[in-house]
Amino acid sequence: MNPEFPPLNPLRVFESVARHLSFTAAAKELHITQGAVSHQIKTLETWLGFELFDRTNRRLKLTRSGEVYGAELTNAFAHIVQATQNLLVSGAHQILTVRGYTTLFVRWLIPYLPKFQADHPDIRVRLFSTSTDGTDFRREQADVGIIYGEGPWPGLHSDLLWTDALTPVMSPELAAKLPSPCSVEDLLALPLLYSNRRPQHWSEWIAKAGATRGRNAGDIYCEDLSIVYQYAVDGLGIALGQLPYVAKELESGALVAPHPLVLTTSRGYHMVCPTEYADEPKVARFREWLLARVQP
Repeated sequence: MNPEFPPLNPLRVFESVARHLSFTAAAKELHITQGAVSHQIKTLETWLGFELFDRTNRRLKLTRSGEVYGAELTNAFAHIVQATQNLLVSGAHQILTVRGYTTLFVRWLIPYLPKFQADHPDIRVRLFSTSTDGTDFRREQADVGIIYGEGPWPGLHSDLLWTDALTPVMSPELAAKLPSPCSVEDLLALPLLYSNRRPQHWSEWIAKAGATRGRNAGDIYCEDLSIVYQYAVDGLGIALGQLPYVAKELESGALVAPHPLVLTTSRGYHMVCPTEYADEPKVARFREWLLARVQP
């Protein structure tokens, strides 16, 4: 046994007493006698070489050192409880960790997950959002990443989920201000909503439409693509919507697409994982299941 590690039973008893500031309450919580509580506290104080409680009056009071030690032990035992719960979950289920973009998770991937969990009840999917275009599998906890680009990426197995399909979308109230049919010039006279992550998309759409446009004072730039789409729903401007992201709003009528031009590029969203783990059963099952639903 590590000579620097105090005895566990006295530690557990002391943590309970320190948390309740009561020998009686600790005894009740631990299902032992009050005498046993006193014995364990004395054992710990003897091991440490100093007292943890101020015994100068009848009221139970921790010394300053005892107060700090008790708080640290409470945190330590909480970590043990959480680690045990994680072990119990992972013992009964495989955990598949997926890193990707918050907007992609919320607007595209999460709606698929209930069916995946139903089809694969032994796998639990955990999502972690990232703010960068990539996943560092050497430093980040991840089995699978979903990243944007053209690929390929050295050392990674990649599967294309879908490529860019971008078209202007706006609220029906804002669209009502446009003439019918709507020209590109009419459209570009309204405020444009930009994602700072991919501001080039609007330039590419405008060029494909055969038009030119500089910056407008009413244009809005956002860091989060989810905010761009919410601004569009609320009628603050026109977003360039990825069709898989805005399909639900277009179907419900919360957004409309006033112009038929769709920008397609060779860039898109890819599911990636280290090549050496591509055939790991939980990764392969998730990849095959998802690809069967997104590719014709």
